[in-house]
Amino acid sequence: MLVDLLNSYNFITINLNSIKIFGLNTSVYIAELLNIYKKAYIKNKLIESSYFKIDRKFISDRTSLTIEEQLKSDANLMKIGVINKHNDDPDNINFDFELFTSIISSEDKKLIKEISEKVKVKNPHGVKETKRQLILNGLKNSIECSNYELLTALRNWLDSIFANPNVYMSKKLVKEFQDELNNYTQGDLDLALKIVNIATTQSYRTCSFAINIYEKSKKYAEQTKTFAEAKSVRVTPQKKATIETISDKEF
Repeated sequence: MLVDLLNSYNFITINLNSIKIFGLNTSVYIAELLNIYKKAYIKNKLIESSYFKIDRKFISDRTSLTIEEQLKSDANLMKIGVINKHNDDPDNINFDFELFTSIISSEDKKLIKEISEKVKVKNPHGVKETKRQLILNGLKNSIECSNYELLTALRNWLDSIFANPNVYMSKKLVKEFQDELNNYTQGDLDLALKIVNIATTQSYRTCSFAINIYEKSKKYAEQTKTFAEAKSVRVTPQKKATIETISDKEF
C-alpha cells in the first residue's frame, strides 16, 4: 500500500554538515549505523556495553551501498577514530558519538578540511583485509556441528586456509569437506579430530587429501608394529651338548 511506502521506516535522515565533511555515501552509512545502534540500545543488545552488531546485507538493502562501499567508509572513519571494530568480529562496531558530534559542529575550517581529506579516500588501506575477514567469519558461522571441540577444530582449519592471502574458500567447499569427513569417520570424534588436524597442519582445502595422509600413516604404523612384533618373538635358547649330558642319556 502507498501508506506503507511512505512509512518513516523507509526514510533515512542525514545531517547536512555530515555530507559536507564525509561525503554522501559515508553520511548515509553513518545515518544507518546510528539507526542500528539505537535499536540495539533499546533492545539491550549492545556487546560489551558499547559495540553493536551490523548486518551488511541489511544495510545494503536499506541504502544501496555495497559491502565494499561500506568497508571503505569503515576504513576512512577508523582513520579519525569515529568508529572502531571489535578484535573478534569486524561486524561489531563501536561508534564515538561525542567525536562525531564535535566534528560536524566544529567551526574550525582548517580542521574540517583535514578531516574531509582523510575520510574521502576512494581506496583506503585495509578494505581487502577486512572483506577477507568478513568472508572467513561467514564461513565459520556456516559450519554445522553440535560438538564444540570439533567445531573449534574446523574453525581453526579455516584459519589455516585463510592464512594464505591468495587462497579463498566457499560455503560449498566447507560443506563438501564436512560431508566427506562425516562419511569417513561415521561419528568417531577422535578420528574426525585427527583428520581435521592433518588438514589444518597442511592447510588442505579438501578432506580427501587429509584422509589419504591418515591412511598412509595408519598403514605405516601397522607395518612398523608387525615388524617390531616379529623381532620380539621369544626364541628358547638351546643348551650346548656336553660329554656329561650325552652320557646321562639312555640308549
